[in-house]
Order: sequence, then structure tokens, then C-alpha cells
Amino acid sequence: MRIEVRKFLFYTFATSWIIWGSLALLTQLNLLKFGNAISMLIFILGGITPAICEIWLKKKYSTKEEFKSFIHNVKNPKHSVSWYIFVIGLAFAPFFLPTLWGGATMENPMYLALLELPIMIIGGGLEEIGWRGFLQPTLQKRWSPFTSTIIVGVIWAVWHLPLWFVIGSNQMNMNFLWFSLITVALSFLLTIIYLSTKSIFLCIVFHALTNSFWDVFVPVTNVSSGLFTLLFALFLFTVFEVYRKSNFQKRMV
Repeated sequence: MRIEVRKFLFYTFATSWIIWGSLALLTQLNLLKFGNAISMLIFILGGITPAICEIWLKKKYSTKEEFKSFIHNVKNPKHSVSWYIFVIGLAFAPFFLPTLWGGATMENPMYLALLELPIMIIGGGLEEIGWRGFLQPTLQKRWSPFTSTIIVGVIWAVWHLPLWFVIGSNQMNMNFLWFSLITVALSFLLTIIYLSTKSIFLCIVFHALTNSFWDVFVPVTNVSSGLFTLLFALFLFTVFEVYRKSNFQKRMV
């Protein structure tokens, strides 16, 4: 397990950070403006690296049957309507709720989230092929879902770090500690989805939705707001874990 995780993290971080580091350097030297076609292509390429690395490693080290099953899970949309409603609600909540305590403001209409969803699948959602498709379930072979989620959330946050050096990026205007708290919070919500469904596809949809809602409910990136969101996610995760363990015990009786 350690070797698998190390390989995935090494290739993912090395590739993403070289790509995003190059983008940061080009914008710092004023050789490239963030937002144009070339810069966005570089930005997206760095973002889909977790997916590329995991698919490559899975194909290299798995059997044909295992790889085929993995790819099927990634692209399988066959889930009940109730699960899609649940995923949409779970993605909506952490971005709407901060508006109640001044942690975010609704600056764009809701339909923008739907319009952006296909774009955000590429610009964020596909990361889940690596994070929840591989890293989370692999870590859970050794640690609890809670501990594994914390580890994945922290790694996920740190992985984004080069973007704080890209002039013109949204991250430059964000408090990194706030971002890290939000990332861990979203990791707990993604764990709920993955443990309930084992679906990478639904995790991709959730991630894309959160990125889309982020453009509707623009956050105030202060640490206290991030803590409130994390506490909300922890509450839902705790309720879910109590329910899951209770059901497991009932099946064992």
C-alpha cells in the first residue's frame, strides 16, 4: 500500500507542480497573462494530473479486469435520482450556508452553476479519479475513514499550493488556511458519498458542482468562516458514521 500511495503522490505532485510552477513563473515574469487560452490550457492540464497519473498507474499495475472495472466506475452514471438529488444538496449546502453568517455573498444567478457544470467536470471534477478513486480507499485499508479523510484533505489542499503564485488566479485572493479548512470539509462530504455508493462518478459530479456553486456564492475567505463550514461537514459525517455503523451491527445480528 505504501509503495502504491508513494508512486501516485510522487507522479501527481511532480507533474502538477512542474506544470503549475511553469505557469506561475510565466505570469510572474509577465510573459503570459492568466485567463487567456494558453494559460487556461496549462492550468487545466495541471488540474487533471491526479486523474492521468492514477489511470496510468492502474493500467500498468492492475489486471485487465480490474482496470476495466475501474474505468466503468469512473464513467458509470447509472444511479438513482435520489442519489443525484442528495449529491446536489450536499454540494449546495457548504456554499449557501456561509451566506447566513456573512461568510459568502450570492453574486451570480443559480443557473450559472448549471451552465458551468460541464466545464467544471474537466476543471476540477476529474481530480476525483485520483483522490477518491484511489487515495481515499487505499488509505482506508490502514486507517479509519475519519483519519483517511483528514490525510486526503490536507494533501488535496497542499497540492493546490502553486496556484497561489499564479498572478491573476482566484487563489491569489484566498486565505490559504481558509482554503485548507474548506478542502478538508469537502473531503468529509465526499467520503460520505464514496462510502455510501463506492461511485467515483458521483464524486466527480459533486466536485464539479462545488466548483460551480463557488462562482454563485462568492466566499469571504476568513478562517472563522472556514471553521464553521468544517464543523458543519464534521457534523454530517458523524451522523453518517453513526448510521452506517448502526446498520452494520444490525446486519451482523
